Amino acid sequence: MASTQASPSETSSLKKHLTCSICIDSFVDPVTTDCGHSFCKKCLNFNFLYNDRMCPLCKQLQSKTPGVNIVLRNIIEQMTNKDDDEFTGAPGEVACDVCTERKLKAKKSCLVCLSSYCFTHLENHSSTERLKGHKLVEPVKNLDERACLQHGRPLELYSRKKEKCICVRCMDEGPEEVVSTEDEWDKKKAKLEKIKTELQQKIQERKTRMNEIDTSLNKCKDEMADEWWEIEGVFTAVIAIVERAQVAALQPLKDRREVVEKNAKVLREELEAEINRLEKTISDLDDISALEDHILFLQSYPSLQDLDNIKDWTEVEFDTSLSFGTMRKTTAALLEQIQQELENLTSIELQRVPKFTVDVKLDPATAHRCLVLSPDGKKVTDGGKNQAVFDSPKRFDMFGSILGLNGQTTGKSYWEVEVSNKTGWDLGVVRRNANRKGKISLTPDNGYWVTVHYEDDKYAALSAPPVSLSLTAKPQKVGVFLDYEEGLVSFYDVTAQSHIYSFTECLFTGEILPYFSPHLKQNGKNSDPLIISAVKKQK
Repeated sequence: MASTQASPSETSSLKKHLTCSICIDSFVDPVTTDCGHSFCKKCLNFNFLYNDRMCPLCKQLQSKTPGVNIVLRNIIEQMTNKDDDEFTGAPGEVACDVCTERKLKAKKSCLVCLSSYCFTHLENHSSTERLKGHKLVEPVKNLDERACLQHGRPLELYSRKKEKCICVRCMDEGPEEVVSTEDEWDKKKAKLEKIKTELQQKIQERKTRMNEIDTSLNKCKDEMADEWWEIEGVFTAVIAIVERAQVAALQPLKDRREVVEKNAKVLREELEAEINRLEKTISDLDDISALEDHILFLQSYPSLQDLDNIKDWTEVEFDTSLSFGTMRKTTAALLEQIQQELENLTSIELQRVPKFTVDVKLDPATAHRCLVLSPDGKKVTDGGKNQAVFDSPKRFDMFGSILGLNGQTTGKSYWEVEVSNKTGWDLGVVRRNANRKGKISLTPDNGYWVTVHYEDDKYAALSAPPVSLSLTAKPQKVGVFLDYEEGLVSFYDVTAQSHIYSFTECLFTGEILPYFSPHLKQNGKNSDPLIISAVKKQK
């Protein structure tokens, strides 16, 4: 189908006739006067206000205000649309391959014809039967990439072996799995949709994880804020105690200083009074000595008995001694009060450590022959005699001890043990390769970090040398906390929420295991088992 287009000169001439002679621009809502001249409606109405309704060109008087010239307005709109469709070479624009003198922008590109068409020249693809099956796409700038450069034909097929688009002539080069580009497009598009769905799912998973992290972060920050204020409260109380103790320790010195200053003042006043009196006496004696009248001298001669009553100041002592007893008493009270306040930090620690709880179970292969274990591996007690168990190099042969199965080479762990009414027990951790045979010393040097309860009311940490522990109450449940990286083993009285003892700066090497000993029965006592408690792990 042929298409006629106006030449650039014709277009320019037409635009000249569609220009308002008042504003010198294209008509907007054009109106035509009775004399046949056309103007913008707004321009003509404005002109009428100052020229008594005369035509601006021929000055003919107009009897009425003309209405909008619909035909002229449509022509202007059509010309404007044509200008919008004109190819300018701007980025993204593709020129119609059929247009000759005045190039219009292509609306579609045909992958069969390998040409791009404007709206007018595209009509053939919708009206001609043989062209209706052609593949039309958004305008393509370089259609050479859609053609086989070797054979000059459209790329209508896809070689799955070569993984590229080919033309019909390319099939002659050898047998291979070939499908239409549409079929491969459908297949790969479905695959892309599946990949997009998977990626969207991964994105959602990561967003969910981000939300979980944010939630955990906010929870952690809230917990740290609570602990911050609790710890700050403890140390504020400690500072207040120290300040009060400082005042109490200095008060005796202030009081003593006042007494010493008062005594010194009294003594100085007495001495000054005596000095004045003695100086006056010397002055009087000088006056008597100067008399040449023998009778008057003898009559004025003083009684020397008063001089014998002068106070001997060498025997008078000025007491400047200081009292240390009060300061020592204040210091002892200070330390006791500070210790009480610092114990409040233990409850904060015990709120934190359950998140590191591990499910500890006892290892029967390490148990001394006299020990009896529960089927679930959570209880151990002294059976009173050797049990029928297989011999093992891991087994304790002298101490009534047993290890846990939970080895640790990194991180933190926590477990609790019920010690109920036992009169003796050992709890702690041990290096896996530590010696278990014979009479061994349960000290850090030998790979043991242990606290012991013995003789019903005595407690000690088996350091080198051992440290005696003073507990205000007998623990019913003991918590054990291990921090491998920090080299720390701490023991807590869970019921009393108090700290028992901590081994610090421990030199851990290799695997560290939980250590237990229920101790032997003694005259029917200490028969209760050690029981590993179930602790609810916090998140």
